[in-house]
Amino acid sequence: MTNEELFEQAEELTRAWESLKVSIELLAMNNTVAQHDAEWPAYFFNSHQSSNLESNLANIADTMLKVSNAICPKE
Repeated sequence: MTNEELFEQAEELTRAWESLKVSIELLAMNNTVAQHDAEWPAYFFNSHQSSNLESNLANIADTMLKVSNAICPKE
């Protein structure tokens, strides 16, 4: 891989990290709210917000796998 290609892969990982940070912050916020509001977890799951989080985490995992395969295709 060229340095330019490696830089592009690093940018992909940076975007994935930013997305992961948002997911972590959402989970931390939900945990804090749930400690003070017993109704919140039911709302979170019934409103399908959890599926948005699941989708976001799946996209991050896909990105990481693609980057890994691009850098080390034989592993």
